[in-house]
Amino acid sequence: MNSEDGGHRQFILCTNNEDNNGSGLKIASDICYPRIKKAIKGYKKTKGENVAGLTGNLKYYVCDFVEAEPTDRNKRKLVSESTEMLCIRENAFELVQDESDFKIFKNSDKYLGIVFFEEAIGDFKKAIKKIKGHFNTYVFSLGDDPHEKQFADVKDKVALCAIPEVILKVYREIFK
Repeated sequence: MNSEDGGHRQFILCTNNEDNNGSGLKIASDICYPRIKKAIKGYKKTKGENVAGLTGNLKYYVCDFVEAEPTDRNKRKLVSESTEMLCIRENAFELVQDESDFKIFKNSDKYLGIVFFEEAIGDFKKAIKKIKGHFNTYVFSLGDDPHEKQFADVKDKVALCAIPEVILKVYREIFK
């Protein structure tokens, strides 16, 4: 439909990965993912006829639970698991820099920066100074400080973004 009317439709498909018919095939990884990948990239019919791809991108995520017990391990896991949600929100999936305390992703016209701990802001700023472009940046922290002062020297290339409330709610519970 997008190619027919110039639209920009997107979708998220959620399914379990169970084998519910005894075939040994997993619904998400063995059936849905390959079918959608073929639709995007194109494929050959059984008689050799080429079918053009629709273009687009495809990401496969596996959900996991984060324990509510306020341990350092659980806190780090929540922050790490939030990365994909922020990538989806910003439509930025190309990993540019992967550090233990921050990550940088790119989409076609901007960058996404995720800083997992306040102490990593300096290292993050050093990294983005080497990259030409604009950054939507999310900073996880224990307080309500929006970190504007720490980013004052790069305010022309960084837009500080609020972490979505659904993530913050869980974050606050674990960080009590």
